[in-house]
Amino acid sequence: MTETLSLFFALLGFGGVFAIVGVLGLLAAAKFGNSAGARRLLDDIAPLGFVLGTIAATTAMAGSLYYSEVANFNPCRLCWVQRYFMYPSALILLASLFGGQRFRRFGWLAVGLSVVGFGVAVYHRLEQQFPDTVGGSCALDNPCSGRYVDQFGFMTIPTMAAIAFALVFTFVSLNLRHSSSVSITQE
Repeated sequence: MTETLSLFFALLGFGGVFAIVGVLGLLAAAKFGNSAGARRLLDDIAPLGFVLGTIAATTAMAGSLYYSEVANFNPCRLCWVQRYFMYPSALILLASLFGGQRFRRFGWLAVGLSVVGFGVAVYHRLEQQFPDTVGGSCALDNPCSGRYVDQFGFMTIPTMAAIAFALVFTFVSLNLRHSSSVSITQE
């Protein structure tokens, strides 16, 4: 079961990377290519930003809880730090999603948390890849360089966390940026 779910989460990670690259490509085409089609697509995607960011954050939270509580993987210190940034992001986005427009501004908090969480996840991934060079932040009995999941030779838990943080950043900031530009142009 854990191997199947790890494969599923890794495939979601690939999908997340494609989504991020797609949004970045659309942003570049809209800005530098003066593409009306890209702007229309962004206008269609942006309103879904909170929903997509919430899905990414809650899926990451559910995955980390599965790994620790069901699969009995012992989270290292850096895993805990990443959780400190992902779990509040998921809760903030859920509240923003169901709380109405007045809670949307809290989305910027989730964006900020995702930036810091992304940095921690990248550092954790570097520690896994280069434990002798980067290591030193975790306990000897539960090293941060350990890999409970290693799909396709590189898709580890911190890699998937970094992708989830990047998804939250991409979609929520796209929504907030789009919302503020729409309200400015309507005034």
